[in-house]
Amino acid sequence: MPDFAATHRITHEASMKMLAAGLAKANEIGVKISLCVVDASGQTLAFIMMDGARFFSGRTTTKKAITSASQRLPTGYAPEENVLSMQIRMDGDFTNVPGGFPIIVDGQVIGGVAAGGAQLEEDVIVAKAALAAITTS
Repeated sequence: MPDFAATHRITHEASMKMLAAGLAKANEIGVKISLCVVDASGQTLAFIMMDGARFFSGRTTTKKAITSASQRLPTGYAPEENVLSMQIRMDGDFTNVPGGFPIIVDGQVIGGVAAGGAQLEEDVIVAKAALAAITTS
């Protein structure tokens, strides 16, 4: 048996496909958002801020993507009593705001995708559209 495990990773083509799908959904529902795709270690692979998106949506969107990748769960799940300790442990990169989702392939979390800047429900819709671009093909 080899001393290593087979892994998956997000390609730049997949990242761009996710951004395109998220932007299309945002345009369809009429919102201005930021989108971010990170790898399993939380490194940004792709990011875009739509014209007219709120400035801070870029920061919160990136934190949503990092949180969902590192916690292997969608954002918005943490009990409020755990949020401060998680923010401290993750050096401020943790957020409990909905709109981030882990990217899972063959049961393995390979990254995270997030949308931010609109109403929370709209952020979730856009992020799910971005995720579906590579997970349902």
